[in-house]
Amino acid sequence: MHNSSKLAVFDVDGTIAHKAKIPDTVFEAMDHLHKRGYITTISTGRGFVRIKDLLGSQFEQIVSDKALMILEHGTKIVDHNGTIVFGEFLSSEELDHIIDFIRVNIELFKLAWFNPEDISKKLQVWCVEEKDVEEELSDRATYADVFSCSITKLKEILLSHKLTSISLRLKSHIKVENLKLSLTRTDTNLIFQDSNMEFVKNNTNKGLALLYLKAKLGIKTENLLVAGNAINDVEMFNIEAGKKILVGPKETRTNILSYVSNQNEIITVGSPEELGKYLLQL
Repeated sequence: MHNSSKLAVFDVDGTIAHKAKIPDTVFEAMDHLHKRGYITTISTGRGFVRIKDLLGSQFEQIVSDKALMILEHGTKIVDHNGTIVFGEFLSSEELDHIIDFIRVNIELFKLAWFNPEDISKKLQVWCVEEKDVEEELSDRATYADVFSCSITKLKEILLSHKLTSISLRLKSHIKVENLKLSLTRTDTNLIFQDSNMEFVKNNTNKGLALLYLKAKLGIKTENLLVAGNAINDVEMFNIEAGKKILVGPKETRTNILSYVSNQNEIITVGSPEELGKYLLQL
């Protein structure tokens, strides 16, 4: 057990970062929280390699030493080195269903990606069309392997890995946001946000993962702080905590609040920079 009695858990994209940039006020706030006795960590849809790439040299400032991190929408919990502490892995039958879904709806998607269990491996990005490989590689080369192949070959690749989630990028003309779907005849759920469709195991989410962290570290409810901005953060807002902070433009906050059970408990701020300023007042 960590020797601290307080825990602050932050979503990344849209919460502490805007367009992959973390404002100075957030870094100042992290130092402030550490002085106040908080463990700070993240709860994100990203995988370990991608989050390390994003945070770079600031990783240690955001994620406290010995902290556990919630990754891939709560389907995976890892330690500071990326070693899996808990994971809900997709079965071969579930992967079959996902491949069938991709095949039937192929016109909806531009690419798909998944995080290998081996954290020494890069993010794997599959392009539906070969012509997109070069463009995607130029954007992602530091943290991803990009390729194109047949659906049959993709199925072989997926089945060769232990996966907790698979993400699909919707084509630009398809607009579905802030939606979660539970599927029948398979133990998978769908999350739509940020122009992505993401398959995860059902009965897994950031809220349940947060309860795991809370119990593991012996954190009292009043000493738990959570902050998020999107549909995959709703379950975190629906558990008991000392402070719950929803970040983002007013219209986006209104949409997310419609999913939250105790809206009067939610503190709202407009941006990651404003979140940093708020935290500095604690």
